[in-house]
Formats: sequence, structure tokens, C-alpha cells
Amino acid sequence: MIKKTFEKCLWEDLNFWFDLERLEENFEPLQHLLRTDSIIINEEEQKQLQILHHLVSKRFTDWNEDELKMQFISPLLHQVDYHNSHKFQPFSQRMMRMETEKIEISGIVEWVLASGKQIPREPYFFLHEYKKEQGTEADPLGQLLAAMLTAQYLNQDKNKILYGTYITGKDWYFVALAGKQYQRTLPYSVTELDKLLKVYAILQNIKLII
Repeated sequence: MIKKTFEKCLWEDLNFWFDLERLEENFEPLQHLLRTDSIIINEEEQKQLQILHHLVSKRFTDWNEDELKMQFISPLLHQVDYHNSHKFQPFSQRMMRMETEKIEISGIVEWVLASGKQIPREPYFFLHEYKKEQGTEADPLGQLLAAMLTAQYLNQDKNKILYGTYITGKDWYFVALAGKQYQRTLPYSVTELDKLLKVYAILQNIKLII
């Protein structure tokens, strides 16, 4: 049996083990997430986003993982406000595990939007934060994808669309998984104000999709 933690998963291995297809274009589930024309960012929201933009632009190279999380990611998620829904709540640092005859995968999910009050039950959207840039031994896409595949297995719904994002320093990548197909975006660099506004709109759009 293959045994892996999320942190040790590579996207290419996951493609092989789960017979996945990584698409490069024309993937409707991801395009649906990125269509944010209906999202209106009001004046107060823009003001707060400009403050966050100035902060991240000035400090992101100096922050360690926890500082990036506490000083930028958490305030941004707080502004999106995922707490006022009866259908989903944000959860952090929760264990997930899947086991089949051939493979066992487990790990801590950094942040997930899911149904449930005390326990995340049906996940919708994952966020994985990773301070270092690409080119290191770890694979942030693989770690995110492993969590999404585990949720797909636990939900016993292979057709449910799952969304996620992983963050490498200043860059945000969004991912959609539907069945055995998935796709990720190019990076949105939040040190560019228009890209930060787009990230915020996408995070708001997740609420509408759910």
C-alpha cells in the first residue's frame, strides 16, 4: 500500500495514482469561478483592500509563514466574511484521511470552507498557504490536490466540483476539480492592486457558487 501525507504528495504522482487529467484550457468549472462581473466591490471594501495591498507589497518578502497568514491572509478572509451563512463555515487545522486498498493519504487541512458547525462535513473550498516559491522540494499544488481528492473520496461524490487556492508568497493560484479532471489558473500577484481586487472578487464569488 502507498502511504503519503499531504505534504509529501506531488501532483504528477496524484495524476498517476488517481488517473487524473490536468487540463490547460477551456475547463468550465474553473471559468465559472473566475466570472466575477456580478461582484461589486464597494468604496469601503476598496479602501480596506488598498491598505492590505500597501502592506503586502511592502512586507511580503520579510514575512515568515505565520506572519503572512496572520497579517495578510486572515484579514483578507475576514473581509470576505464567510461566517454569515447557515450552509457553510470556515474551519482551520483539521485532519482528513482517506484509505483504499491501494493508497492511504492523510494530513492537516490548513483552511477549508465546509458545511457543519463544529466538524467540517461537506467541503466546498480549500485554502493552502505555502510561504516559499516554486522550485523547492515540496509541491503546493500536490498538497492542495491531495486534500481535495480526499474530500472527494469522503463525500463519495466523484462528480461534485471542488475549489481551492494555494498561495506561494505573493502569488495566488485557483484550482477546480471535477471528477477526474482539474485545472489551475496562472498566478494572481496580490502586490498588483488589480490582481488583489480580482482575488477578492473570486473569494466573494465562491459564496454565490455554494
